[in-house]
Amino acid sequence: MEIIALRKKKPKRIVLVLIAAAAAMFALSGCTKPDDVAAAAKISTQEVKLGNLVVGSYADGRVAMSSANLSFEISGKLIEVKAAVGQVVQAGELLAVIDEADLKEAVESAKRDLDKARATYNDAVSSRKYSLSSEKIKLDSLYSKYQAPFDDAELKEALDAAQVRLDEKTAEHQNATIAYGEAVAAGISGPDLAEAEKLVETAENARLSAESSLVSAQKAYDNAYAKYLVDKASAKESYDLQKLKYDSIAASSLSITNAEYGVSTAQAKLDDANANLEKARLYAPISGKVVQVNGKVGDFVSGRTGDSSGTSSASSFITITDTSAISITASINEGDISGLEAGQAIKANIEALGLIGLEGKVSALGAVPKIDNSGIVSYTVTAVLDKPDERIFDGMSAFVTFIKKEKTNVLLISNKAIFIEEGKQFVQVKKADGTIEKRPITAGLTNGSQSEVVEGLDAGETVVTSGIVK
Repeated sequence: MEIIALRKKKPKRIVLVLIAAAAAMFALSGCTKPDDVAAAAKISTQEVKLGNLVVGSYADGRVAMSSANLSFEISGKLIEVKAAVGQVVQAGELLAVIDEADLKEAVESAKRDLDKARATYNDAVSSRKYSLSSEKIKLDSLYSKYQAPFDDAELKEALDAAQVRLDEKTAEHQNATIAYGEAVAAGISGPDLAEAEKLVETAENARLSAESSLVSAQKAYDNAYAKYLVDKASAKESYDLQKLKYDSIAASSLSITNAEYGVSTAQAKLDDANANLEKARLYAPISGKVVQVNGKVGDFVSGRTGDSSGTSSASSFITITDTSAISITASINEGDISGLEAGQAIKANIEALGLIGLEGKVSALGAVPKIDNSGIVSYTVTAVLDKPDERIFDGMSAFVTFIKKEKTNVLLISNKAIFIEEGKQFVQVKKADGTIEKRPITAGLTNGSQSEVVEGLDAGETVVTSGIVK
C-alpha cells in the first residue's frame, strides 16, 4: 500500500501517515522480516464465509414483459384522458375518450334508416300476402267452374217427360193398330171399321207429335251439354292461366328479398355506427402499469385501422406494461441446453437495480437454433420470476443462473485459494498475527469459481487467494 501511495505521489501528510503505519506494523511483528512485509503487501485474501453454493449454467439475459400498445381505431379530438404515466390500471378500465357528438348522430341516423327499411319490408310482406290471397280466390273460383259437373235438371226433366209421353203414345198407337186388325179379322165393316181406322190414325199422329217433342227436348239437352263443355274448356284455360299467375307470385320473392337486403344493409350501417361510437372509448386490454401516454385533452388523434396492439410503443397513444409477470430471455449454447428443462429453478441478478438472487423458474426452451458468424449454436430459454418487482423495467439487462445443484449455508472459498500437493488439497491461511499457515482441507461441491469447504476451515478465517508462491 505504501509503495502504491508513493508512486501516485500522495500529499506529504498522507505519505507520512502511511509510513508511520508501516513502521508500527513492523514493530508489532517482532521477528517479521522486511521481505515478509513486502510479500504481505502483495497478497490477496478472502474471508471464509457461510453462504449458498450454486452449480449451474450461466448466461446474460434480458427482461421481457408483456406490453399492450394502444391507439384509437378512429380519428377525433380527445375530450378525456384518464390514464397517466405510472398509473396502475385494470383490464377493461376506461383510459381515454374522443369527441362522440358526430358518432352519436351517425347512430341515430342509422336507426332511422333501419326503421324505414323495416317498414318497407313489412309493406312488401303485406302486399305479397294480399296478392296471394286475392289471386287464390280467383284460382279457387275458376277451379270450381272447371270441376263442376253438368247438371241441368230442367232440361233433363223435360227430356225424361218427352220420353215418357212418346212411350205412352207409342203404346196407344200399338193398341189402336191391334184393335183395327181384330176388327178387320172379325169382318167388321162400315162405320165401326172406319172408326177403328180413325183411332189408329189419331194414335199415330199423337205418337209422331210425342216423338217430335222428344227430339226437341233431346236437342235442347244436347245443346246445353255442348255449351257446358265449351264453358268447361274455357274455365280450364282460365284456371291454367290463373294457376301460372298464382304460382309465379308465390315463387317470386324479389320484393321481399330486396326489402330484406335493405334491412340487412341498414342494420350493418347501424352496427358500424355503434362500433365506431364504441371505438371512441379506449379501454385497457390488460392489467398493468401505464408507461406512455402520447396526447392530452384537446389534441387530435389519428385512428389506426385494425388491431393496434402490434404497433410500436413509439407510435402508440398509450402503452401498458403487465408487471404481474416478468420474464427473462437468455441464449444458452448447445452444450448446456440439454441440462435444462421446464420448471427448473433459476436465479437472476438485475445489476442496474442492485437486485441479486431473484428466484424464478424456466418456462420455455426454444427449439429454433441461432447460429452466429463464428458457427456457435445457441437456443433461447425463457424464465419467469417468482415475485414481480415494480422497479424492474422491460428490456433491462440480467445475469441468469440456471440451477442444477445448490447447497445452502455452507463454508465457501474461492477456487483460487486451493492448491494440490501430492493429491491433497491445501490452502494458505493468514492468521491474526499476519503469519501464513499452510493447511490441508477437504473441498466438496464446486461451481468453477467457488468451492464448498467440508473440513479444515472455520467461518471467519482468512485464506490467501493470490500473491504467495506455494
